[in-house]
Amino acid sequence: MEEFNEILIVLGLGFFALGFFWYRKYGWKRGLIATLIRFAWVLPVVLAIWPRLDKTTVTSSLSLRTIHFLEDDSLSMAKDAREAMAKKLDTLCRKFGCRIQHTKLSDLSGEVEKGYTPLAQGVQAWMPLTHGEPWIVYSDGGDSQPSAQWAPQLKGSGRQNDKTMGLILAADHKEQDNLWIEMTSGPDFGFDLKVVEMEATVFRRSSHLNEELTVQVQASVLDKNLASLNVNFRPNEKEITVRIPLPPLSRGTHLVKLQVLPIANEAALWDNTLYKSIEILPNTIGLLHLLGSPSWDGRFVRRYLKSEPKYDLISFFILRDPSDAQFTNERELSLIPFPVERLFNEELPNFRAVIIQNFSLFQFLEPSYQKNLVDFVLNGGGLLFVGGPRALHDLDVSSSPLAALLPFKTKGRSGDTNGLGFSGGEIGGIPYDKNAKFKIEMAEPSREKRQLATVFDDWAALNLNLRDNGSYQGLHQLDNVELNTESSTPLLMAKREDGKQSLLAAASYPGKGRAIWLFSDDLWRLGMESQTSRDNYQSFMRSAMTWLLREELQRPLWIQDFALSTQGDETVWSARIRGAAARFLEEGDNWHYRLCGIDLPVQKVSRQMLTPDQWIVSGSLSARMASGSVCEMNLEGQHAAFGKVRTSAYGVIPESYKDSEMEGSLHRLEQLGTLSGATLLDSNDSSYALEEWFGKVTGNLASAEKSEQKLMPDYYWVMDTWWGYLLILLIPLEILVRRWDVLVGGRLWEDREKGVTRRSDL
Repeated sequence: MEEFNEILIVLGLGFFALGFFWYRKYGWKRGLIATLIRFAWVLPVVLAIWPRLDKTTVTSSLSLRTIHFLEDDSLSMAKDAREAMAKKLDTLCRKFGCRIQHTKLSDLSGEVEKGYTPLAQGVQAWMPLTHGEPWIVYSDGGDSQPSAQWAPQLKGSGRQNDKTMGLILAADHKEQDNLWIEMTSGPDFGFDLKVVEMEATVFRRSSHLNEELTVQVQASVLDKNLASLNVNFRPNEKEITVRIPLPPLSRGTHLVKLQVLPIANEAALWDNTLYKSIEILPNTIGLLHLLGSPSWDGRFVRRYLKSEPKYDLISFFILRDPSDAQFTNERELSLIPFPVERLFNEELPNFRAVIIQNFSLFQFLEPSYQKNLVDFVLNGGGLLFVGGPRALHDLDVSSSPLAALLPFKTKGRSGDTNGLGFSGGEIGGIPYDKNAKFKIEMAEPSREKRQLATVFDDWAALNLNLRDNGSYQGLHQLDNVELNTESSTPLLMAKREDGKQSLLAAASYPGKGRAIWLFSDDLWRLGMESQTSRDNYQSFMRSAMTWLLREELQRPLWIQDFALSTQGDETVWSARIRGAAARFLEEGDNWHYRLCGIDLPVQKVSRQMLTPDQWIVSGSLSARMASGSVCEMNLEGQHAAFGKVRTSAYGVIPESYKDSEMEGSLHRLEQLGTLSGATLLDSNDSSYALEEWFGKVTGNLASAEKSEQKLMPDYYWVMDTWWGYLLILLIPLEILVRRWDVLVGGRLWEDREKGVTRRSDL
């Protein structure tokens, strides 16, 4: 401490001079007392020259990683436990080189002060503030709206590049015995007069797992009980998967409620119920098959359609042209007149799809009937068109309404009909070359087109290029036309003997409907190949009809994760929109939203793109819906790329509970962990796991390399002692001593010290 010797000498001389000055001014008693007091309270400052060395953990990292911490500070959370957890996290951050960005739930919502715990809403509002950095949520799982779904935006937020970035710390809670039910599998649709089977898993958490337990699961629609099933838990059994058969339901959309009845002492009842939306379709699907002339291809198509029990097929074979003159009545020929008027004026709406195979419309259908057929497709029906010698004649493609559905147009022409059909009017028919030989090759549509026409992926999985010793024969010549790529998807190409490629199959989306176009009647040979099973043709046709009738698993548009909640006087909603048609969701004029029977302006719907074919849409209604009420969301869209699509989903307004009514729930935190991919830990037994998590999210270095023990000087160590504060309190005492004459109003002290008595003192 030699460098401070001069300072100490100067301080000593300064105190000596100050004491002499005060002696002359206040007298020797007051001057001495004031000097000693001044020396006492200055002593803590002087002692800073001799600091105390403390052993401290110091980080060696130059940049501190931010870890976001959300603390549930609702009434159900003990304050002492919250403070202890915050201190524990700060200690770990000093060790691993990070800093805590602390946020309380009450900072995000004013509902906390009213006795509620808006946990799901708070996490949803807080998560964007983390900016993809590591985060920690500390809560007991209590939620004022526990049955509300977690926001779909939280999916995967706890994982990044296979690293767990999220951590959920479960605080102490009172939950002991609990039952809950989760959907394992359930159909999106069923058929009338048919039993619908749903599969669910019933879980239990109990302090008496070693005992047997019997509970009942009920299924109901509109509070009408449909089925009941007893579930028997054996000792130490935690979960049981059950299948619940439902009786036949009426046609339409139904919201099925599955509920496991509560047991004694069960406090968390919100997770005993789940809902599933099921659409009931007609038991059979009506199909109309029109075949222009008997052929092998017609026989194979009809054989497939008759083999499917769900198809109600009506098929007509044209054996005589109207110009045929047999001079014999129809009864003697055993022929049935073609009931064209009844079919196309009355019965057409009862069909789901029409198959036109090697059929000339202008010969058998009047323009009014043809228009009814076109309107049937534009309004949502399906069309399977199979070419042949009788198909696509001059009047079929020039003056027939069918031209509005064709998926191609002529090259080098202008003025096409709304982008759907041919340009011009006098272009003639599409010739059919019965001698043209070709091999099948898959087309190369874009990824977006493949998602719109999922039949392409199904066909690609089949081995269609089979004929090594020959070729298919018979093909429409489409050399002078080009595919309308905006509203169509090429599926198959025909490679001809001259090396050129021609369109063989395509999918299109006219209006609200769908259509598949096959420009050859020789594809029946797929069922005659020796290298594959005869089921190959069945699979080919099944994929085509599945997409045509909109029964494919990959729908063009559907709603997932439809969530509702109430905030103040509003009802907040969010949903995930998926499917190939969702790529065009931002084109607002083509989309219409309807929620709880209320039309929503597109301007009031927020959209967030997750991927090009996946969006998160959200918004709010300026009305608070009643708890427990059912709400339906409808979304309609129309575009030339896919026609018209419509999808819907049901949701239920969740019940609201105060903290005094809702205990902590570990299951609620498990739901968040499953959705976000975060790690769930018990806050009372997590020291090692916490250190391990901190080590992973703050870097790849070991803890010893990120921090070290050092002796750090503490220049203010006096303030850690009781006598240090006592010396500081001497400052006002010094002022009293030096200002005593002012306080008492005279110079009695000084005069008495000098031995003088004034007259006023006598």
